Parts: sequence; C-alpha cells; structure tokens
Amino acid sequence: MVATPQDGSLPLLELHERARYRAAADYALRRYPGPVGELIHRELSAYAEFGHRFARDALIPQLAQDVLTPPHRDAPGDAPAGDGEASRRTAA
Repeated sequence: MVATPQDGSLPLLELHERARYRAAADYALRRYPGPVGELIHRELSAYAEFGHRFARDALIPQLAQDVLTPPHRDAPGDAPAGDGEASRRTAA
C-alpha cells in the first residue's frame, strides 16, 4: 500500500491519472465487447470517480495498463500452427 498521510486518508489521484483511467474504461468497451468489457469499464470508471490512489502494483492500475497496451500482433509470416498450404492439402 501507498504510505498514507497522518490523518489516515489515501492520497488523491491527480487529474491526468483520473483521465487515464477513464480513457482505459472507455477503450475497454471497444476492445472487449460484451459483459467482460462492461465489467472492466465499470471497475475502471469507479476507480477514477473514487479518486484515491492505492498501491501502484494493485490490480486496477495493472488492469488499466493492460487495456491501454496495444494487443500483440504476430510478425508477418508467423502463422499459427495448422495454417497454411500443408494443412489445406492434408484436409483435402
């Protein structure tokens, strides 16, 4: 956990951090259509609205980072096993 001030309150998220969580929430709806995207959207939106920072290695910051990281794309020519001419000839 992040060290808290003497009064026991959690540190507030800065405006750019809140904007980042809201952006991740909105993008989750497009990247993960259906109930999964809706769940991610709700969690990230609630975290941004709550406005208090927990540990940077907590689940919500990791989730936002994962949503905002572009999906890995295979390099050209790196077809998954089973694709290509050999599998088409075998199936025929």
